[in-house]
Amino acid sequence: MKQTIGVPGFFVVGAPRCGTTALCRYLMRNPQICFSRPKETHYFAQNSEVPSASQLKTDYIDRYFSHCNASNRLAGEGSVSYLYLPGIIERIRHINPQAKFIALVRNPLTMLPSYHLRMQYLLQEDEPDFARAWGLQEARARGEHMPRRCLDGRALMYGEVARFGAQIEHLFNVAGRDHAHVIVFDDFMADASAAYRGALRFLQLDDDGQTHFEPRYESQLYRYRWLQQLFFLPVARGGKKMDTVQRRKRKYNPDGSKKKDWIKRLTDWNKVPTAPRPLTSEMRAVVSDYLRADIELLSRLLQRDLGFWLAD
Repeated sequence: MKQTIGVPGFFVVGAPRCGTTALCRYLMRNPQICFSRPKETHYFAQNSEVPSASQLKTDYIDRYFSHCNASNRLAGEGSVSYLYLPGIIERIRHINPQAKFIALVRNPLTMLPSYHLRMQYLLQEDEPDFARAWGLQEARARGEHMPRRCLDGRALMYGEVARFGAQIEHLFNVAGRDHAHVIVFDDFMADASAAYRGALRFLQLDDDGQTHFEPRYESQLYRYRWLQQLFFLPVARGGKKMDTVQRRKRKYNPDGSKKKDWIKRLTDWNKVPTAPRPLTSEMRAVVSDYLRADIELLSRLLQRDLGFWLAD
């Protein structure tokens, strides 16, 4: 039986390449949860204004949560842009003051190469060398040297995306520590089951008995860039461009039908597993110097020494 819901009760807000996709997959399987389709709606990142009640229902709830049913106790979504883009936590809290937020954080020295590769896969980044992409940040902040298909240049500000200490501090300040739950990637990789059950306790949901926790998803690139471009062009939707991440994640058309099988087969064939290249010693030093104070801040916030992230 269908169920009409209000604003979701929880949000997996980030960070990118920190295990959010795997965690959200586990949460999607829980019958108590109605998880958005797609996982990343990026709805609250599309407009700097708080949406009206009618906009929220038509453009968000009806579109991304129409599959909810009577067994669902809680609805949620997993847009990783919400953690690092300004004003989003505030907008969500304005609409739902009781909203809960889950964040995953990772050593930025390993997260950034993975994130950079991901941006290439999504056609948001056209510079394959991370050192050069890092060096372009100031120019891109001025609107220069932007990839032609990039939908939001803020996603290419690598230093800001990886400032987890500042992001978690902001989350705590706005939402309150009792409404924020942080999972360290190292713990998630060591025991995904424990991390998942910790998230359920935070959400005040029952243990659903899951025992299989597949590993996080490997990085990918594509065989042919032109083919990637053919199927991942952003399209207009409600006066907005749909984020490329949304198009990749969206497994259902607006009418609820599945994608054509041949499109799925072709796009799957074009994907190839690709491991991110580790940072060079020179770039490790650059990134470490840039983020050292932020990692120290995160250590204080979590009351946990994360200095080993910077060790060679």
